[in-house]
Amino acid sequence: MKIIAHRGASGYAPENTIKAFRLAVEMGARDFEFDVHRTRDGILVVHHDFDLKRTAGRGVKIADLDYAELKKLNVAAHFKQDKAAQQIPRLDEVIDVIGPAAEWLNFEVKNEGNAYPGIEEALLAFLESRPGLFEKAVVSSFDHPTLKRFRELSPLLKVAYLGHNLNTLLLRTALRKAAAIKAVNFHLPLRLAFKMNVSRIKSAGFKVCVYTVNEKKDALRLATIGVDGIFTNFPDILGKWTLKG
Repeated sequence: MKIIAHRGASGYAPENTIKAFRLAVEMGARDFEFDVHRTRDGILVVHHDFDLKRTAGRGVKIADLDYAELKKLNVAAHFKQDKAAQQIPRLDEVIDVIGPAAEWLNFEVKNEGNAYPGIEEALLAFLESRPGLFEKAVVSSFDHPTLKRFRELSPLLKVAYLGHNLNTLLLRTALRKAAAIKAVNFHLPLRLAFKMNVSRIKSAGFKVCVYTVNEKKDALRLATIGVDGIFTNFPDILGKWTLKG
């Protein structure tokens, strides 16, 4: 079962920052998840929300700022354990840190309502610009049209299905949507990750990764029912054994 560093080691350092990714690597992580946006001047950056209100206390949108403006803001302002200033990193900076150690990389593209026109082409160009990166990459998004555009642009890109407000009753429809875009992964919220659903998804031909798993007891249970990976803020959630495989 993959132990996927969710926004880096975000339980110990401010999420989606270079500090969090460096720490995850130091802890032995080999699988990583992070969120991709695009600035007004076309720079791919890593941050979860569309705006900076939660992380930096500023209600400004990434899409409305050039990167030179964006990097002046402290996105660690919300993190009580360590408020030392941290910038939003560029995507290339994140890959510089985690790429050499990484075996699997989940690029979650935030693009609801096509907030960043052309982000699909930009990310694909980036993935193809570095040796071996495309092969390690899985692209996910809660925005289904975004995943459809990725699939149209690249028949070989690995994509993962994410669904808003998913529940057990909607699972059949979600599986059809995942199959339509030839997804390889199905990413499932912890509240729905029980044996019947996991078995159903795996029987449909998808690998199952579960988010967000921050309790050891949940991680152990998921390992026993055949989950392929867990997204966690604590890469050491099960100790060194899990970080090996």
